[in-house]
Amino acid sequence: MELARYRLVDLTHTIVPETGARPVHIERVPAPHAVPEGMWYIMHRVDMHLNHVGTHIEAPYHVRPEGMDVSQVPLEALCGSAAVLDLTGVPAGGTVTRAHMERAAQPAGGLQAGDIALLRFDYDYGEESGRHFEAEAIGYLVECGVKLVGTDLLGIELPPDDPRLEDQYNHHQLLDNDICLVEQVAHLSHLTQPRVLVFALPIPIQGLDSFPTRVIALEELPR
Repeated sequence: MELARYRLVDLTHTIVPETGARPVHIERVPAPHAVPEGMWYIMHRVDMHLNHVGTHIEAPYHVRPEGMDVSQVPLEALCGSAAVLDLTGVPAGGTVTRAHMERAAQPAGGLQAGDIALLRFDYDYGEESGRHFEAEAIGYLVECGVKLVGTDLLGIELPPDDPRLEDQYNHHQLLDNDICLVEQVAHLSHLTQPRVLVFALPIPIQGLDSFPTRVIALEELPR
């Protein structure tokens, strides 16, 4: 692969310490060994309120005790061709249906088995409400055989009147099928093509259900 043939788009939020509902705290600490006086050589301790912060991946272990944790998800499940589904027509507080998903997938040639699905809403974090997803909308992604789902929303919850909401039904639809979910993806509006290459790579820490993730998209440039 010649990288010069591609435009790189960073789909990751920058985590700013001491901000947001789930702040990350950093503290400079002494080096564990002698450093010459006057030499700049620093280290930090990092404390997270929760591991679900910024652009982060949720692995099957999030909802299943026997599910894969972030260190066990194979790289093949985190990289590949991605269909960008423009769902910006669904208003704040609205509900995404299967029909919305099917229409949004058309510009990418439909969803194919092994695709990554990127669900774009251009969500504004100042909004009081995100979007809800009918069970059939998430079920459509599973039926199509996608291997990873990313969205710029805070979650993929059912409408509040669905009694399955408290059971995390939509999360189970994905994670029970070993389809990881990346929430709070950034800059989906920067993508100009309905299909891109995506790499979503968390640090492989054993025993974690979720961790901040760097997500990169590659758009092939015109020849």
